[in-house]
Amino acid sequence: MLLVDLKALDKPTVGQQVSIQQRRTNLLKRVIKFSAIRKKYMPRLDRYIAEMLPPHKEVSMSMPELIPLCLPSSLPENKCSWVCIAGVQEIEDRLRFAQASEALNKLRCQLMKRTYASKYKVQNVSGQHHYTRFRTLQQHTESKIKSACRQYTTARSAILVLQGPGMWEQKLQVLRPQDVWGLSEKALTEEEQQEDRQTRAMAGLSLDPPTRQKDDFEALPEMTPNTKLGIGEGHRTLSWIWYTTSSKEVDENRFTEACEYMLQ
Repeated sequence: MLLVDLKALDKPTVGQQVSIQQRRTNLLKRVIKFSAIRKKYMPRLDRYIAEMLPPHKEVSMSMPELIPLCLPSSLPENKCSWVCIAGVQEIEDRLRFAQASEALNKLRCQLMKRTYASKYKVQNVSGQHHYTRFRTLQQHTESKIKSACRQYTTARSAILVLQGPGMWEQKLQVLRPQDVWGLSEKALTEEEQQEDRQTRAMAGLSLDPPTRQKDDFEALPEMTPNTKLGIGEGHRTLSWIWYTTSSKEVDENRFTEACEYMLQ
């Protein structure tokens, strides 16, 4: 999440810089604590890094988000049993499965929030003040969507290393950028993008949204709710991420209430 937020901040304000430094300090404490525990379960890791890996530039402690955790899934298969004590790979496998499942839940939640926030904007947002607040909410939601996507792909890649191909892939499928859309969303057409730019101009804002970075999930298309497409209806195929959702996750009332609170 910190890496995603850092990429989104082009020119951070003083307050944002202070917040980032606090988050880095807290993260560094957690990394140090984790490293101390890791030695118990991976007693030969330091020796492996010193002997097997080529010399590399050390990551500065001032940027803990870049420090590699060196979990079993990052080691060659023939070195795991030498570096780790028995059973560590199975522990990481269970943790990664839980991480991937939780990331999918977070992703669906943020997609639902984006859908209902867009619907709320169409019906209730007018003027520069409300539009600016909506854009802030939208950018915050997009950041969380990208973070959940990265968490999921990282966890799934680790499971693939630890287990290899198997039945688990039916539940945890490959997540592609085109899979990341809500139950009743569609990509904005060129006409709709022009309407959005006109609305931004009327609100006194820049005509285009912030520039997107072009990596795996940074170029996710602008989405808008389709009022003619109900849940489970329409001609397009439902994204696989919604096949295992619950009724609680798609409760419209809690998302509408959240939008009303955020945009007050």
